[in-house]
Amino acid sequence: MKKFLLLVVVLFIGTSVFAQDSQFGIKGGLNFANFKGDDVEDTDMKTDIFIGAFARFAIDEKLAFQPELVYSRQGFKIDGDGGDATWKSNYMNIPLLLRAGLADKFHALVGPQIGFHLSSEAEISSGGSSLSEDADDQMKGVDLSFALGLEYDITDKVALGLRYNLGLSNIIDEDDAKVQNSVFQLGVSLAF
Repeated sequence: MKKFLLLVVVLFIGTSVFAQDSQFGIKGGLNFANFKGDDVEDTDMKTDIFIGAFARFAIDEKLAFQPELVYSRQGFKIDGDGGDATWKSNYMNIPLLLRAGLADKFHALVGPQIGFHLSSEAEISSGGSSLSEDADDQMKGVDLSFALGLEYDITDKVALGLRYNLGLSNIIDEDDAKVQNSVFQLGVSLAF
């Protein structure tokens, strides 16, 4: 019984201390997305949006754990002579990041990211007409990535961030496909 009470006291104190050094917020911005890999040729970056929320838990004065939940519109485009093609993929990404202070107002972010594929669509346009087709069945359900970025604190609550999400897993649902996501993100975050 004494061990149980000690455990409860330690958990209560630890949670109280951890909760005092936490922040929550929202974020959003632009994606510059593309596919990369051995099976990708002549694709261009597709510009779209991301929006989400984050929590930041201080580990010490310069280091924090920052999990996020981010809706991200990704894919690629091809600008051709005879027409254009756009691949639109929607993901719910969960980055699990360490945020480290580098210098006054500058922070590095690094960590793994797991993405859950929500939907995909292929769109082809030529000569004023366009055709869209559902492409969900061509995509794998999970995307593993590695995130690396920088943030600059404009104020205590507002930060400007640049991040690169390097796809590690194949996203096309074929055994021999070598295609990964490659996404640059430029955004703003607001902490409460």
